[in-house]
Formats: sequence, structure tokens, C-alpha cells
Amino acid sequence: MPDDSTDPSSPLERREFLKLGAAGLAASAAGCTPRSEPVAMPGPAVEGSPPAGPPPGGPGSGTGGGQGPGGGGPPDLATLVDPPELGIETWQEPWVWRATDWDDARLDLNLVRYQSPAPSSSPGNPTPALFSYNGVNPAPTIRVRGDGIFRLRIRNQLGPNLQETRIGPAPDPVDLVTDTDREVCALVEAARGGDPENPQCNPFFWPEQLHQVVDTERRPGWSIKGHVNGQNCTHTTNIHTHGLHVSPTTNPDGTHSDNVLLRILPRGDWERRRASENEDLHTLEAHEHVGELEYELRLGYERDGAVRPHPPGTHWYHPHSHGATHDQVASGMAGFIIVEGDVDEAINRAMTGESWPEPDVATGPHGYRERLMLIQRVFVGSVDLDAGRQRNNVRFPPLVAVNGAMPSNMTVMRPGAVERWRVLNGSVDGSGTKRFMVLEGQFAERGGRMWRVVAEGEGETRTRRLEPVTPRELEEAKVGLYQLSFDGFTLIEETDGAVRHTIRDLSLQNAGTENPFTRPAEPGEGAAEARLRGLEDCFRDGESLRNAFVRPNEVFLGNANRADVFFKAPLDAAGKTFTIFAQEAHIHTDNLQVQLQLARARVPGALSFFKPDFDVVVGYIYVDGDPVEGGDFDVLDLRDVLPPVPDLLMPVREDELRVGADEAARSGVPAGEARTRVLSYSGTGGATWPCILYPPELAEAHPELEDIVWGVEDGTHVLLPNLTRTMAIHPDFDLAANPDPGPPIKFSPGHGRHARVLVDTAEEWVLYNCSQTLWGRANTERYPQPGAWNLHRYSYVMSRAEGQRRNRETGDISIMSRASDHPFHIHVNPMWVLRVEVPDENGELHNVLPEPQWMDTVPIPRNGGRVVFRTRFDDFVGTWVHHCHILAHEDMGMMQLVECLDDAAEANYRGRETVASHAATSAQVSEIYPRPSEDLMYRQNLSFVDHNDLGRQNYPGFELEVPRLSDD
Repeated sequence: MPDDSTDPSSPLERREFLKLGAAGLAASAAGCTPRSEPVAMPGPAVEGSPPAGPPPGGPGSGTGGGQGPGGGGPPDLATLVDPPELGIETWQEPWVWRATDWDDARLDLNLVRYQSPAPSSSPGNPTPALFSYNGVNPAPTIRVRGDGIFRLRIRNQLGPNLQETRIGPAPDPVDLVTDTDREVCALVEAARGGDPENPQCNPFFWPEQLHQVVDTERRPGWSIKGHVNGQNCTHTTNIHTHGLHVSPTTNPDGTHSDNVLLRILPRGDWERRRASENEDLHTLEAHEHVGELEYELRLGYERDGAVRPHPPGTHWYHPHSHGATHDQVASGMAGFIIVEGDVDEAINRAMTGESWPEPDVATGPHGYRERLMLIQRVFVGSVDLDAGRQRNNVRFPPLVAVNGAMPSNMTVMRPGAVERWRVLNGSVDGSGTKRFMVLEGQFAERGGRMWRVVAEGEGETRTRRLEPVTPRELEEAKVGLYQLSFDGFTLIEETDGAVRHTIRDLSLQNAGTENPFTRPAEPGEGAAEARLRGLEDCFRDGESLRNAFVRPNEVFLGNANRADVFFKAPLDAAGKTFTIFAQEAHIHTDNLQVQLQLARARVPGALSFFKPDFDVVVGYIYVDGDPVEGGDFDVLDLRDVLPPVPDLLMPVREDELRVGADEAARSGVPAGEARTRVLSYSGTGGATWPCILYPPELAEAHPELEDIVWGVEDGTHVLLPNLTRTMAIHPDFDLAANPDPGPPIKFSPGHGRHARVLVDTAEEWVLYNCSQTLWGRANTERYPQPGAWNLHRYSYVMSRAEGQRRNRETGDISIMSRASDHPFHIHVNPMWVLRVEVPDENGELHNVLPEPQWMDTVPIPRNGGRVVFRTRFDDFVGTWVHHCHILAHEDMGMMQLVECLDDAAEANYRGRETVASHAATSAQVSEIYPRPSEDLMYRQNLSFVDHNDLGRQNYPGFELEVPRLSDD
């Protein structure tokens, strides 16, 4: 081991560098000023109370008048639309490209970088994103018929990948460097050869500096030929058509289809490879292309000797190059794909008398039109490590953008008019989940709270004022919506054995129930305390969970989810304003509960941060003019004109899961058994990674872990966060057959442990989420914890009920290591989802899915939650992927292959006599598919094996001891 050195004139040694963070506070992306005062108590506004939160200009302070973190009171009325005075349509939509308008049906998409620090070309985007297609945000909307073809030519016009990627074990740089005082900044500046008296102290500059002080192998991005886990090669790209049932590899003539394993390199990478002395770099791999690549998407698919049209629906496209997906999609590189077909034609004729009217023009007796809404929560900024000196000026796009612009625009509808909205949640991170709804009245958002605009008088005497509203008042302001589809699949229902398309009246969805999260404060209870109690109440039992997850007149949209809904302007609403609103859903991560618990405990020295609600006012509707001719129309009558359900979207029956005699002879699975598969998603991010004691006696046996062990003065050794976190998937988590499954696996196309399925068959999949909430003592002054730093504490396995009880009674125990639901997405074939089971505070599972439905992205609830679905592997032989749609998780390795084969002997499903159903109890499902224990989840959550193309890593390399907290 090298000697420790504090000489700022020489490079920092690894051990000294690690010690520097021991007593520090985490850096805020907003700057380097440490904060140690008690955390402010955030929460919903109570009438007459001043807004809580940090002072203006502190961490999380906003720009005023809009969405996101704000430091003070209500929004400026002068910045808010006054519908009666404006009286015109201001809604903006992405421009539309139709495949049939062009002889070659080809759209050129040029990947370009915004010139830093110039403003973005996207309206309302004052701090521009890093990358875009053609310099606009969002990308063009593609409209194509279900039997059509369209081509995308992707041109990568970015510069070379010059950043360095670390190979093997390494600490997470942003989590490691936690002390932000001037001394640390000076030492870091000295390590990089700069002026210690004038340090450049920004957390997004630190990865480069850590490369100089952490002794690990590094490789420049341009030299990486394979798929490596972690955020890397940000200038490499490709394309994914999310939701389309198309070939995952190549078409019969060899043209490229939806193959996300392809990589389009910038030309600068290839120039550096050819100039390299390493001859292995002088050739391209089969999946590599330089500069540009053309894709051909054929929507019609062959079955039974005929070409069938792709079902109509709302889908989208975005980049999917492993390691760069988050940074590129977070920049706004996404656009709609609207597949048009028989459902649309039937609705159009009923509403307008025409088969194909202009979709964005109000037409016919119902004033009918379509409207596109791409909502993207993009607070987690994308980072371009190859942007030269500007890399320390990381750009954050708007906290929530709608169609690439800052909300809120206005629509004008006549009384009785009907519109169809195609809504896409293009968010990329764990705080992007949304509850989509319409509120009666005009509402505005600022500082993480909602305000009602109250207008009085008319004309010159008209005045407006703002009053704060509670979550309960927002709930009561919701108005009716009708849902046509989800994830691009028109809803279906089964009545008396007949399956047909349907439309769902959302006012009847769990009607008459109370949302536990919006219960009013009890006597003597503050707003934040009431909010924490309401959040805890959501997980009391099955009824509370169902009432929290499923609410009337709203649609839950996780990352990548889409919904088509109808809104009808009430006939008696002339002169009224309505607010289109997307509310953050807090029950899918531990983030808000952590904040509220630490705030209540007033923990000295704890991380001071303010996380507002990432709610967004999507737009306003002003109802004006005379009623439309067909104003008495009942939207539900459209059910009668919907066409038959295609075979592709019929429910997956149990008999389709059963193995036939011929297949049994080749697979070895007995005839009549059902094809099943169990997987687990698990992983912990870096921000609140638990301190893990590393037994010193293991040091000699595991020298490869030297760089991720922190030795403190009393001899305690603590395992540090790994650079790529522990995001991983276990491909065979069937505990009935394998009670000791071993660690999960990060993504690698070559290691062979992945799902191998048989073409033109169906399987039942069960997904577990072993991402686990851990509890501990935040107050290190009262409870010393050698090696603890920032919010990294000794963390323990504990039930939600026990942790919440101890938090309420003493305040000493709170959530220390956060978990999140993982939005599972599978390519090519949709999922017939039977169950979404959420654990209550005692760990018992409850199905919150009211009825089975088609989806292509579904959240797997944390702490051992479970999803059960069935899917058909029809029409295409080839390789595709499933992954988490928190895209940083996918880049870190939470992705695996699905290999579809035509030989039953190569499939690796597991046969079962009994399968699950929507009607079964959770206990009955657990008898078929055993649940993981708390101890197993702990080990899964903090372990992985990485077989990436740059070398194998087994983290941590020894079996973890599950920590228990005593009662003292």
C-alpha cells in the first residue's frame, strides 16, 4: 500500500483521497456550498400557511413562475394564461412526417449536439439538452398505416468518444467525493494540476479527476468495441421503435429492423481506431457501423400465409445504445410513432363522417380532433463527458417538458366537443411516474405545490388571485375521462365468452373510495407530518394499496407508458377553464418518505435537500362558443363501432401455455405442462448505498477489491459503492427448483444466461423485484458509525411496519437505503398482464391490477413485489431484450437478452402443472412461484456478476452477512 500523502503539490494517493469524504456533505449539482442546518419541512400547502422549502437561491431553487423546485410563494399571475382574455389556441405539437408522402418512405434523423452554451432551439428550453434529432425537440411524429413500411436513416454527426471508461471494480465517483468545502476542492484541483487557490469545484467534473487518483485500468470510449455496463460512449447511438411488433434483427432481404444491439459510431471513433497501434481495432464488429445506418420497419407481419396489418396504436421511438441510452433520451431524443388502422378509421367515421380527416383539426358535428402530449420528466440531467471544458457546466433541461416546450399552452373547445389525446410519458428516471387527469378550474404550479386561480368580475373589472390547494381538493376537482387504449393496445373486455374492444369510463374506476395519501391533517398535525402519515397509510393493507394505486378519473403512466383518452367538454361549461394535469406518483419510490422522515427527525449533519413534487400543468382548456351540433353524444357509444380484436391481441389462454407431444419429445418437458419462467430485478443506486462491513480477514483472499474498500482509523473496513451500482437481473429465479440461485447478472450479449424461447409459443413469466428498502440510524452524532459519510449509513433489513413504528416513536430509525419499483419493458411482443402485486407494510402481497390488460411496460413493485404476465413469441425468430425503463438502470446493466428459436431442444423454460390467474389469491400464487426471503433479497440487491466485453467482475466477491439492528 502506498503511504498516505496530503501534499497538495503531488497527486493524491488513493487512500488519502478516500478519507477526505468521511465527514462531508454531498455536493449539490447547483454548486459547492455545504449545508448542515436542519432540513426544511416540505409538503403540500395549507391555506394561509407560508410555503415550505429552501430559501430562494438555495439547492433546488427554481427560476420562478413555472414548474419544479421553487423557493417561495405562488407563481406570478402575469406569467399565467388568462383564457377569457387570450381566447385563442396556443397549443404546440410536434411536426408530423407521413411515410406515404415520400416515394422512398424515408425520414433522415441527424444526431447533433446543441452548441454549448448557446440556448436551445426548442421553445421554452432555457438550459438546453445535450443532443437532439435534427436540432429539434421532440423528434418528428411518424404517422404510418398498419400495413405500411417506413425507413429511418440515422446519421451520427457527433464527435468522437474521448472519455475514459474504467475497467473492473471502482468506487462511484460522485458518491465518493462528498466533502465540498474549500480544502477538498483545493486538494482535488491540485491532483489535476490546477490552481488550488482557484479550484473548479463541480461534482460533474470529478470523474476525470478520480481517474488520476483511483488506480484502475481505463480505456478511451473510441476503443470500446462491445457492450459495457455503465454510462459510457455517449456519442454512440442507434434506434428503437418502442411498442412495435416488428422484426428484432433483419428483414428477409437483409435490411436492418429494430435491432438495439447495433451501434452507430461517430466517424471520429473509426479514425482513431485505424490510427491505433492495436490491430484488433482496425476492423469493425458485425454490430458496428460508422457514421450512419438505415433501418426499414415493416409493420405488416406474416401469419398463416398472409400478411396481417399491425394493430393501430400510439407508440414511440428513441435511441437505445447501451451505455448512452439515458443521456440521449434525457436530452429529448424521442418522438411518436402513430400506427393508423381500423380502430382509428371507425372512430373517425363515427365522429366526423370521414375515414381520414386531418387529425389536428376540429372536424364534424362533434368538433373532433386528436392531440399529442409527450410529457418528459427530465430533471436528471444528461452529461456529455466529451464536451470539452463545458463538461463542468452540465445542462439540465426543463424539469418537465410537454412536446419539448415548457407548459402551459391553451386549447379552446366548444361545449360538447370531443377530443382524443395520445399521451406519452417519455420520462427516464424513478421520479418520472405520473397520474394523468383533468381538473375543473385553472390551476398553476410553483415550488412543488399547486395553486388555484380564482377570477372575479368581467372585462376591465376582472381580477384574479391565487389560493393554495390541498391534495384532497385536487382529487375532488377531477372530471371525467374515457380511456381507449394503454401502451398502444386498444382495451379489450370479455363478456359471456366473447372478446371485444372497449372504452373504459374512468369515473367508475374504483369509484367512491378514499385515497389514503390525500387524507387531511388531523388536529395538531402539520402539513408535512400529515403527508408522511398519508404515505405510510397507503401500505397498511390490501384495501389501502388498491385505493392508493387505482383512482377514479385518472390514468397511471410509468416511464414509457402511453394512454389514449377521450375528453368531452361539458355542455354547460361555456366560459369555464379546465387544467390538464400530470401529478407525480410518490408511491413507486422511497424518495419522498426519506425526505419527510429526515425532516421530522431534524438530523444534524444529514444531507440537506429539497425535493419538490414534479407535478406539471400540461395545458389549459377554455370552453368557448356555441355548443357543437352533436353535443349530446355519449362517448361510450363509440364501443359499438369498434372493429373485432385481432388474433395478436386476444387474451393469452392457459391452454396456449401447455407443451404439446411433439415439443415434449424435443424439449424434455412433459406434455401438458405449462411453459413458465421466473426472473428477478434487483439493485441499489449510489446516492444512499448502505455501508457494508468488509471483514479484514478477507483482504488477503480478495486483493481485487482493494480499490473499493475504505479503511478508517479504527480498523473498520467499509465496502464502497461500485461504479456501476448493482443494477442486475437474475434470469432463473425459480426458487421452487433452485432455492440458492446465486447472484444476479449484468447485461452481456455473450455470457449465454438468458431467456431462450420457442417461436410461436406462449409462456407465463413471473417477475420479482428484490430492490430492498433498508433502515438505519441517520444521526451519527448520537449513534457513531465508523466509515459512514453523507447518507451512507449502516443499514438493516426491517419490515416497513417496524421501521415506520420506530420512526414515529423515537425518530432515530428511518429509511437509509432507498429502493424503487423497476418499470419492466420487453421488446417485440406485448404482455398480457395478469397481476401487479404490491407488498403491504407487513410484506403481504396484494394484486392492485383491477383486470388483465395488454402492456409493454409494467412496474415491478419493490421489496419483493411481483408481476405475472403471459406473452406470445409469435412471428419472429431472433434476439431482442427486456430491461428496466429507468434508463440509467438499463445503462448500468439491468437488461438481458431474449433469444427466440425454432428448435424446442434449445428452449430453457421450466414446465409446471399449475399456473397463476388473475382470480387467484397472492398466497396461492406464492405456492406456485415461491417468494424470496428478506435475507435473499438483501444479498441479491447488493451483488452482481458482470461478464462484460472488457472483463469479468464478481461484486462483492464474498457472501454478504445480513445485518440486524438490535433494540438498544
